[in-house]
Amino acid sequence: MRIFLFLIAASAPAMASAQQAPPTQQPSAAAAAEPVISDEPDIIVEGQRNLPGAVIGDIPPEQQLGPSDIRSYGVSSVADLLTELAPQTQSGVGGPPVVLLNGKRIAGFREIRDIPTEAIARVDILAEEVALKYGFRADQKVVNIVLRRRFGAVTGELTDRIATEGGRNAPQAELDLLKIRNSGRFQLHSEYKSSSALTESERAIAAPVAGGTASAFDQRPFRTLLPFSRELQTNAVYARNFGNVSATFNGAIESSESKGLNGLPGATFLVPATSPFATGGAATSVSGVFDGSSFVPLAQNSRSITGHLGTTLNGAIDGWQWSLTGAYDHVDTRNFSDTGFDATAYQARVAAGDPIANPAGPFARSDLAARFYNSGSSVSNAGKVDALINGSPFSLPAGAVSTSLRLTGETTDLSSRSYRSGLIQSGDISRQRGNAQINIDLPITSRSKGVLAAIGDLSLNGNAAIEQVSDFGTLTTYGYGANWSPVKGVRLIGSVSDQDEAPSAQQLGNPVITTPNVRVFDYVAGTTATATTISGGNPFLTADNRHVDKIGLTLKPFDQTDLTLTANYTRQHTDNPIAGFPTPTAAIEAAFPTRFTRDEAGNLLRIDTRSINYARTESSNLRWGINFSKRLTSKIQKEIEAYRAGTGPNPFAGMSFPGQRRRRDGADDQTPPGGTTPSGARSANAGQAGAPTQAGQGASATPQAGEGPPSEEARGGGRGGLRGFGGRGGGGRGGGGGRLQFAVYHTLHLTDTVLVAAGGPRLDLLHGDAIGQNGGQARNEVEVQAGYTNNGLGARLSGNYMQGTRVNGGTPANPTALDFGSLTTFNLRLFGDLGGRLEWVKAHPFLRGTRVTLSFDNLLNSRQRVTDAMGATPVSFQPDYLDPLGRSIRLSIRKLFF
Repeated sequence: MRIFLFLIAASAPAMASAQQAPPTQQPSAAAAAEPVISDEPDIIVEGQRNLPGAVIGDIPPEQQLGPSDIRSYGVSSVADLLTELAPQTQSGVGGPPVVLLNGKRIAGFREIRDIPTEAIARVDILAEEVALKYGFRADQKVVNIVLRRRFGAVTGELTDRIATEGGRNAPQAELDLLKIRNSGRFQLHSEYKSSSALTESERAIAAPVAGGTASAFDQRPFRTLLPFSRELQTNAVYARNFGNVSATFNGAIESSESKGLNGLPGATFLVPATSPFATGGAATSVSGVFDGSSFVPLAQNSRSITGHLGTTLNGAIDGWQWSLTGAYDHVDTRNFSDTGFDATAYQARVAAGDPIANPAGPFARSDLAARFYNSGSSVSNAGKVDALINGSPFSLPAGAVSTSLRLTGETTDLSSRSYRSGLIQSGDISRQRGNAQINIDLPITSRSKGVLAAIGDLSLNGNAAIEQVSDFGTLTTYGYGANWSPVKGVRLIGSVSDQDEAPSAQQLGNPVITTPNVRVFDYVAGTTATATTISGGNPFLTADNRHVDKIGLTLKPFDQTDLTLTANYTRQHTDNPIAGFPTPTAAIEAAFPTRFTRDEAGNLLRIDTRSINYARTESSNLRWGINFSKRLTSKIQKEIEAYRAGTGPNPFAGMSFPGQRRRRDGADDQTPPGGTTPSGARSANAGQAGAPTQAGQGASATPQAGEGPPSEEARGGGRGGLRGFGGRGGGGRGGGGGRLQFAVYHTLHLTDTVLVAAGGPRLDLLHGDAIGQNGGQARNEVEVQAGYTNNGLGARLSGNYMQGTRVNGGTPANPTALDFGSLTTFNLRLFGDLGGRLEWVKAHPFLRGTRVTLSFDNLLNSRQRVTDAMGATPVSFQPDYLDPLGRSIRLSIRKLFF
């Protein structure tokens, strides 16, 4: 916070002397040019508070996307759009954003994830402090999605993704039905996808020699880099108003399965000195692998079924807004892992000196007894009720005070059962949670109200929460912050938060799973080991405490240019943080010796990778970025503008549309439904059949952005009208033509340390230490996005850069250092909204509502390079292990039927 106060003091004189402007919170240039489509006449509202579906409070969006901005991303659903917006919605402390619908809370992301992007009128991206008003923590940005008032379409999409190096393809099919009318909404979405297995033999993985020289063979065909997977899901949403209360009901069911291969089984045999297979007449041990001609590889199977029910109620009482959400989730998961065969009888033959019992093989299936396996299963049931009320209890001279109160109740039950090495273990974790949180915003100064106007707009906020967890006791959270806009286009936000967090029921009670034949780099030995890993829940985890200080600056320097600059400095430290088990360096093994099992020769045999508590983590970073968007005029838009001015022909002449009228002479009326002739154009277009007119108060009866004729809602909701090129309401106004967009975000990690346990060691992830499998923490990370769309065609390029690191993970006696090279990757997506090409639609009407997309993921087939001191790549860090898929091509065909 000292940095925050310094910046305020340093910038106050210059900003206070700047020209003062009324505190109208205007949307971005893109959104202002693209008003929300509704059934009322076309009115462009300049004030943010008055925009339909706006969020609570006085903090304007950092970014605001209109329909053409959304189209420029060339994606299909809300889930896809949020993936594209990830660089803009990432908080300084990480974590996904809070997602709202029409300025209101939702019961869960399933409620909106499958909504087609054509149904979206506006997207607002807001700062973390807005999350407090909705009862969430102040470390998540907020994304508010505003839907069109009318929309209707059936959407089908077929996709296939293949790796350019072969070996894997992933087909996918989706079918969606959505209808929106005013406050009502119904959606039914089904999706199926599968991915074929990718084995080591289908990539450039070095082939280790297995077994003795007489039975050496290639195991790579029996080990998967990526497992086979299959998933089927169906999601249904129904929303409507009951009087003054809006209600949403959501139900979903998902089924998934996967199968991976972990190589062929084997065994280690003790060979006595008297055996004919003893080497040099001395007792020894020999490891044999059971040949693939007689044995099937070790398989690991996983299946799960997930069911979800959710509901959301929103209403108002005497100026106070309230919401009530409820959710119930059921998850049934089962895992089955082969671990080998019983070789006890064969060992007895070797010990007895049987001349045909060669410990190096070959082996017959009759030589071995029962097959060994491990299994695990869990059933989780979770129910949650969440109530929020917000409003203004009183006003101050600078404005109304805003308060929100949130009450949450949750119950979770997790039962698990595992069978491992002949031992059956079962567990049952039941947890009840109750949470109460309050937030308050106090306006201190205001330019519009003349309260200390020279300072600008300044408000303070505070929040506190108390949570009772049945198996952890009382946990607390508190936070406070300031929101200051000294002049128009400049905003500074500072916040402090402190939160206790208990481990989840899954982190505590998931079944124990054993996976054999996992290749792990052993820093102590400086070699790659083939070991058995143990994963699952850890019942000994404790709650953590996280403290975060953050200051953010947002600049919008130009009124007429959609340019946004943001910078965020974040510092956090966490006591007893919960984390996955780190990479097995010498320091980690010294801190957790019971998690490692080695044989007498020091070979790594087993690692327990279940979650742990560190003693403390500390980190700080500076993340800044630029986002620029420019509106482009499309060909069809120019033709429409010329037609409106009376200087050009009707661009829709000769086209036929659903619901089109017939003239008395039997000929098609070439007028897009709902229009006659625009003002000033009748004389220039005399004799043309039905030139369109402007309906209502400036409501355009002609389409924008090459999306075709006007939608039903563009004409004020009249009957018999065209249902738009993007589905009902999918055409409409506000298209705004094409878009040119560019964004770059740079994260500079200043500090990142981990105190593994009380008394040490302390790991510096920026200077030679690591807790992850991909090296230490990169000092610099860069995300870049660029997009162009116009005349129905578009391209988007995204890139990511991560600076290289060095890991010193060995012991003083055996120092081992690995260099993890920098990594730069690019993704390219080309798409064509064929309905936006008017000349194509005239010739082929079925193209209306069709989009074809061709994507290249990891365009340059880049993979991180890891080398040791000799410049060699360790076996477990081969490039195809780090990124098995490599470059892939995805082709998608999507069609809206309406």
